[in-house]
Amino acid sequence: MKRRDFIKLGLIAAPALSLSYRARSEEAELVVGSNVGSPPFAFKEGDHYSGFDIEVWAEVAKGLNRKWRVQPMEFGALIPALQTRNIDAIVSQLFIKPERQKVIDFSDPYYLSGLIAVTGTNNTDIRTPDDLAGKTIGTETGTIAVEFIKEHIKGATVAQLPTINNALLALEAGRTDAVIYDMPALMYYANNAGKGKVRVIRPPLEGRDVGIGFQKGSPLVATANTTLTAMKADGRLKSLREKWFGTEPA
Repeated sequence: MKRRDFIKLGLIAAPALSLSYRARSEEAELVVGSNVGSPPFAFKEGDHYSGFDIEVWAEVAKGLNRKWRVQPMEFGALIPALQTRNIDAIVSQLFIKPERQKVIDFSDPYYLSGLIAVTGTNNTDIRTPDDLAGKTIGTETGTIAVEFIKEHIKGATVAQLPTINNALLALEAGRTDAVIYDMPALMYYANNAGKGKVRVIRPPLEGRDVGIGFQKGSPLVATANTTLTAMKADGRLKSLREKWFGTEPA
């Protein structure tokens, strides 16, 4: 075969190889990063993962028509893992904020969350958010709560722990005065495992939209948004919120 015939064969084969690669890419299992130690959003239940975030993602994945698996990670490692393409998405009560939007893409919001504080039931010094000034406050490293404490609570010392469970254990042990974290997660804890141990400090501190995180320029975003819009319209999203939180968030 002459050299030019090899070149022609290569030119013909190149598009086919490109299409084959794209097809394999579109069929590949999606890896979804999540901090799975934070019920009611994502947690291990037997041999599988459950929670509000996981069930929302399961519906989105149906719209994407893709197989997927959860990759458990500490919260602070999620965005770096997405940026280095070790995971395809973040489903972990991820607040949408400008700093994050510079480095990753978000789906449309699927939940309105916020920050709230809890203290020990025997703590008589902290009654309102104003009383948090000058106190030692625990939270999970890498979360928006760290930034909030530094910027809005005068004289507070931030105790950053690997997980919210560690932060709550530190509070129980008396190493911190309070914990600030996502409102639904702390409310869930206060009404279940933490009942009688912690007291919720009112009013809530801040409200934030929650979205699914994707790699910059990810083609998954548009389809995810289409599915979330459909879930809002047909009541699936409302049903999931009521299943996990009891009532619609304010």
